[in-house]
Amino acid sequence: MENINTPQRSAKEQFDRQAEHYDTQWNRWSEESLRWLLENAAPQPTDRALDIATGTGFTALAFAPHVAQVVGLDISTGMLAQARKNAAEQNITNAEFQEGPAEHLPFPDDSFDLVTCRIAPHHFLSVPRFAHEVARVLKPGGRFLLADTSVPDNDPEADHWQNTVEVLRDPSHVRNYTPTEWRTFLTDAGLTVEATDDSGGIPITLNDWLTKAGCTPEQSIAVRLEFAAATPAVTETYRIVFLPNNDIGFTWRRFAVKASLPHS
Repeated sequence: MENINTPQRSAKEQFDRQAEHYDTQWNRWSEESLRWLLENAAPQPTDRALDIATGTGFTALAFAPHVAQVVGLDISTGMLAQARKNAAEQNITNAEFQEGPAEHLPFPDDSFDLVTCRIAPHHFLSVPRFAHEVARVLKPGGRFLLADTSVPDNDPEADHWQNTVEVLRDPSHVRNYTPTEWRTFLTDAGLTVEATDDSGGIPITLNDWLTKAGCTPEQSIAVRLEFAAATPAVTETYRIVFLPNNDIGFTWRRFAVKASLPHS
């Protein structure tokens, strides 16, 4: 059986450290991806929804007013504590939060009408297992909405550079996948892909991005060296610009997909 304990502890520790300040910066950077999910999910007032890798609950709480109940799942106890605090501050009473991994969802088969996951699967240890778990817990006809950072199809240079930078900054990063890889993961799990979108991007500034991850000086130097060494093609793909105050602007690609579980 696949051993997933050590890398999950790494991700848990990373996000426990980030919990208190995670919302403000990252969700401002990635709010476009949340809009895409909300616009394409067609949430119903009778839906029971699940948000996987919910973090501080930003996506779960955005869906809460549109569904009967939403469950937010995460491996980080620190993130979940912040999510419960956020729910209370917003007077949201139909959201609950539970600890658990994306690859082994602690729910029975056919439990949810709607499953979401936003800007998280690049940390998952087994995306194929995650996709199969999503299909398992969805009711027939249920919908799955995903958005995550991505790398372009058929561009191994950009793929390698971006994933190298991510791992240097955050060792809990596993991989950003291509749109083609995502379609394969979902169809292999028995889901039907209904809509995809890779036109969006996540604009980021390096100084804040390094601070958010709690990078050591050594990590920060290693990441900056990768940006300095980026080829013209990589610079164009990720819209890298050098800014005042030793800062760098760049845009991570975003892939979003809507899929459904066919009726038996």
